Parts: sequence; C-alpha cells; structure tokens
Amino acid sequence: MQRLDALLRPFERYADALSAKRHGIVATVSFCLFVGVIALGFVPVTRRIETSGYSTSDLQAATTRAEVDAILQAFQPVMESVMLLSVLDYVFIVAGFLLFFSLHSVSLQTLAGHDRLIQVPKIGMGLTVVSRLLDSLENLWVVLIYTNPDEYATVLIGLMNTSEALKWMVVSVEYPMLAVAIALALLTRFTSLFDSRSENPQ
Repeated sequence: MQRLDALLRPFERYADALSAKRHGIVATVSFCLFVGVIALGFVPVTRRIETSGYSTSDLQAATTRAEVDAILQAFQPVMESVMLLSVLDYVFIVAGFLLFFSLHSVSLQTLAGHDRLIQVPKIGMGLTVVSRLLDSLENLWVVLIYTNPDEYATVLIGLMNTSEALKWMVVSVEYPMLAVAIALALLTRFTSLFDSRSENPQ
C-alpha cells in the first residue's frame, strides 16, 4: 500500500498545484479543444481519407505486410490528409490528458480527507497516463510506417496492433473510473452541504 501511495503521490501534487477553480478552467478549455478536434478536425479529414477506400482505422487493424502495403498504396492521393490526421491525433491526446487530469484533480481535492475514496481519482490519473502513452505510441508506429512505405520494418505492424489493443483495454477501465471519481466527488460534496445545513438550520 505504501508503494502504491508513493507511486500515486505525483498525481496528488499535480492536483494541489492549482485551485479547483483553475482546474475547472483548464478542463473547460481542454473540453472545447477535445470536441473541436473531433468535430472540425477528425470528421472532415477522415472523410477525405476514406475517399481512398480505406481509413486509418483499417491501417491500424491490418496485421500483415500485404494488407498494410495495399492500404498505403491507396493512401497516396490523400497522404497529406493522413499526415494531418496524425498531427490532430497528438493534439487530441494532449487535450484529453489535460481534460481527464483536471477533472480527476477537482475530484481529488473534493475527496480530500477520505483516505480510501481519494485513491479512485489517483488511479484514474494513472490510467490516463498509460492510455495516452499507448495512444501516442500507436500513432508513432503508424507515422513510421506511412512515412517510409517501401522500407518500414515489419515489426512496426505488430507494435501498432499491440499498442492499439492495450490502449482500448486501458480505455475501457479509464472512462468508467473517471465517471466513478466524479460521482464520488459530487456525492461527497452534496453530503457535506446537507450536513452543514443540518448543523446550521435557519
């Protein structure tokens, strides 16, 4: 338990670095960027890429060199869009990181004093670090493949597939963990308000 506390302590320091209000501002800006990248970036760029007959999801799901080569050949007319999507993906990763960390930080501050409950947002922050790292690696392998279509190392295909699979495994826990952290924070907040009103009736 002490080792876990030591491992998660940097997340507590991050949460304490700003007030809840400032974390809320960061979360709001990050959310706008998060949604904006999806609506104004991913959607139109992905549509242009799909005119090739494939999407970057098809590339990430490809498991053999023959499949990857066929997709890369089809991507040639829209390669600029493929490259732009990779850039947008990193912006999306950063925005998501800041959004999740800010929301967890507010939850962590709200749950201060609850030794067990406070571990939930800390663990959630750890999951966010892992998922964003895996997403970044997945994107990196994709970039290394399409920027060197004739001589890329075949091992990159396996790395790409593994990173994607691990990422979705972590994300499947990361999002529910965020929801639980927010729910606990809201419940704790409402409970404290109710108790304070009960102690000071007007």
